[in-house]
Amino acid sequence: MSVPIGRRAILALPATLAMPHLATAQAAGRVIMASWGGRGAQTYRDVYGAPFTRETGIPVTVAEVSDPAAAVAAAQGRPQHNVIVAASYQAANLANRGLIQELTPDDIPNVRHIPEEYWVRDRQGKLIGMPTSFLYYGIAYNKELARASDLQSWHALKDRKWRGQLSITRPVFLGPYDLTLFAKLNGSDENDIRPGVPMLEAIARNAGAVYTSMASLQTQLSRGEVAAAPFYSSQVQLLRRAGERQVDIILPEEGGLNLSYVFAIPKNAPDQEAARRFLNRATDHQAAIGVFREAGSLPLNPEVVIPAELEQELGLTMAEVRRRNYAPNWYTIAANLDERVRLAEQIVDRAR
Repeated sequence: MSVPIGRRAILALPATLAMPHLATAQAAGRVIMASWGGRGAQTYRDVYGAPFTRETGIPVTVAEVSDPAAAVAAAQGRPQHNVIVAASYQAANLANRGLIQELTPDDIPNVRHIPEEYWVRDRQGKLIGMPTSFLYYGIAYNKELARASDLQSWHALKDRKWRGQLSITRPVFLGPYDLTLFAKLNGSDENDIRPGVPMLEAIARNAGAVYTSMASLQTQLSRGEVAAAPFYSSQVQLLRRAGERQVDIILPEEGGLNLSYVFAIPKNAPDQEAARRFLNRATDHQAAIGVFREAGSLPLNPEVVIPAELEQELGLTMAEVRRRNYAPNWYTIAANLDERVRLAEQIVDRAR
């Protein structure tokens, strides 16, 4: 920690000593990160922002917005933030529109600690951000209304015994997530999602509710308004930490979907050197553990050793979670995202 120097002492410093210090401070810049609000934003302040500032002297502000990707899109190339957190498909969609700064591994060398299957790259092979964490997409259920043995396969959700007892998400997520997973379960992948359409149609026919936010599904499950729904591992983990014992999540025998997140730099953002330094630090082990502990997000860096009590809470080893969850090419999904969302809307409309 530096010791404050009086004003007279500063004025007395030779120019050769004072000016380089000033130039360094000016060049360091700052990080203004756009994040979803609430617990996640505070977690980013605590586990990424504060340590980064202590190490570099670069101030970090985490600005809470309703959707970081939407904030970049609305800025139309004049972003107020120089770092955003986004789902990988969202970052890829922005990159398709020329709104994300392309990077190379030399720009963020620590990306080499992340397996390349999780890197999100554009058609030229350039990185569009630093992959940081992931959730898995499994089946959340109310233990009074369903049993784990009922949900060993994703195909179980097609059974008409669940009529009116399931909840599904909105088409904006059904398109990139559910259709991708269901295509994979039916012998295809993200390149051709048509084989997943009949499965989503069958599950949508059993849906008695749609969840419009993570909190809304948590409420539906906790109150027993629905028996089960495809959902995010972190949200069930946080719900159980809050004392809810009637809700759990299962990773079916076929596995699930790896929903990864990246830190990205908007195109034309200010202080890009500071932003790249911030991205490069995002693989830090203690930060990864902190995000897992505070927000339930799992580290993409396989070198991170998760404390035993957290892995026990997860119910699976990290090796199992990584092995059993499918990581698609998010840039492929983003390339025709609007079409996928429209298809999901049509499927839901037909199911009503």
